[in-house]
Amino acid sequence: MRGVSFGVLLGLGDFRKDVFACAVHAYLTQQKYPHAEISFSVPRLRPYINKNRINPNDVHETHLLQAMIAYRLFMPFAGLTISTRERSGFRDNVIGMCVTKISAGVKTGVGGHNEKEKGDAQFEIADSRNVEEIVSMIEKRGLQPVFTNYIRT
Repeated sequence: MRGVSFGVLLGLGDFRKDVFACAVHAYLTQQKYPHAEISFSVPRLRPYINKNRINPNDVHETHLLQAMIAYRLFMPFAGLTISTRERSGFRDNVIGMCVTKISAGVKTGVGGHNEKEKGDAQFEIADSRNVEEIVSMIEKRGLQPVFTNYIRT
């Protein structure tokens, strides 16, 4: 096993308990497989159609940042991915703070990269920037964009 990514959909329950359980699971996996690369993803429930009541488990940006920093402190060498579900301003700020992977130019519909999508999107994209725009943002922060983290020989 080269690596494994852990994630929990935040907003279904108490996000602190979910993040803690996910982090412990990742830690125990790393103890059993010390050479495996561990990473985290932090998806959260976003607004959806017909949501007519306040969800006590809503995870706001401050909560999301708290979860991301907790992962970074608990497992400092783990990768951390931020989704295009999050707004561009938030993504821009966390990339220098705790995030190691960021997506760009994402399509979430069935056949999304074809000219005509064949179905509804899985979720709404808040950051619709393309790859070139994300690369520019990363370089403006003095960081180097990397498109692959290993090369097979």
